[in-house]
Amino acid sequence: GYLVAPDIPHFTPGHFQARKNALRHDVLMLAGDAMEGRFTGSPQDRAAALYIAREFQHCRLVPFFPVQKPYHGDSVGKAPKDYWAPYEFKSRWGEQIQSRNVIGVVPGTDSLLGERYIVVGAHYDHLGWGDKGGNSRNTGGRAIHNGADDNASGVAMLLELVRYYQQYPLPRTLVFVAFSGEEIGLCGSQAFLDQLPFPVRQIDAMFNLDMLGHLQDDTFCICGTGTSKEAESMVKEAAKRTDLKLTTYPDGHGPSDHALFYDRKIPVFFFSTPPTATYHTPADDPNTLDYDGMVRLSSVIGDLLEQVGKAESLTFTSSGKSNRKMMGMGQFKATLGLMPDINNTDRRGLRTMIVVEGKPAHNAGIRSGDVLLKVAGKRVHTLDDYMDVLAALSFGEQIQVRFISKETGKKQTVTVDLDAVAGNRKR
Repeated sequence: GYLVAPDIPHFTPGHFQARKNALRHDVLMLAGDAMEGRFTGSPQDRAAALYIAREFQHCRLVPFFPVQKPYHGDSVGKAPKDYWAPYEFKSRWGEQIQSRNVIGVVPGTDSLLGERYIVVGAHYDHLGWGDKGGNSRNTGGRAIHNGADDNASGVAMLLELVRYYQQYPLPRTLVFVAFSGEEIGLCGSQAFLDQLPFPVRQIDAMFNLDMLGHLQDDTFCICGTGTSKEAESMVKEAAKRTDLKLTTYPDGHGPSDHALFYDRKIPVFFFSTPPTATYHTPADDPNTLDYDGMVRLSSVIGDLLEQVGKAESLTFTSSGKSNRKMMGMGQFKATLGLMPDINNTDRRGLRTMIVVEGKPAHNAGIRSGDVLLKVAGKRVHTLDDYMDVLAALSFGEQIQVRFISKETGKKQTVTVDLDAVAGNRKR
């Protein structure tokens, strides 16, 4: 761990705001070339877990296992590995993988609410060299994918929350989790839920921090606001105390760790900034992140955590149909080579965030920022709609896509020749 360096100011009590130099330091430590992209099960995945665990120990967090009741002041971890929760699983490509989540606890201050938990999570794994699992968008040769935005940025934010709330705890107990295995199918969050030492109903909320490095247009989208009765009004409260424009997206599903908590009827808050052209490529480096933006949005995360931490209760509500297909793109047989905007607020259809050069959609003339109206004859308004259509498509098919061009504002229909998802092409 590192002691607070002279260029990192102390926190101001009563209002969490991440410190820019601390964020940058943690991102550099986790997303430098030495970490070789932190692929789940690799020695570098282990090194990243050790770095995070040392910070937990330095902050005197209580280890999650064994959970001692009542918590005692002397139950601080004696070694970094006291914060590790190991698990193993078989990967999609048949490899037996061993990894671990890193978990530390800040006990709640209230005798009743202290028995209720808020899980604050961020995944620390990434794509390694981009040659396993089929999630890389790299068109060149094998290269280190540093994963600065995805998701060293979320882990850096998690560590700043740890450092703050260890000094200024909330009535509810905070369980801080750095998950591994997210990129290859939410394996770490699944293991965490499988290993819970208390009933899942004691978890009142899950905060997921995934890709916080690219604030755009002074707008920050909070997803999962349809998963509890209280969330929308809490966001309205937080909006009064920030100069950012806060938008909300009700859905509790999504391609990240919070989805499994939502499936267990736990209210979720998913914090993310839009992906950029560096997403899942070797160009996702520490020097590309907007650290000032991260500081600004950190206050919103802290504000909502304070509100949930002190709330009398949080009432779970369903945000719509579950879409298990989103859990890993590995289940899809075909791809258009585009990434929809997960924070889509366009009423006309589903906006594309990234259209990859040389892939089917791009070859057909679709560009980043275009709004999809129909794919293969089906209307697409939401991410769920798009995933449903995608799941029914096969490699080699020709489909029609109708969209609104960002450049001309006109509707167009093009024919797209579908490509195979990497790793799913029949040899």
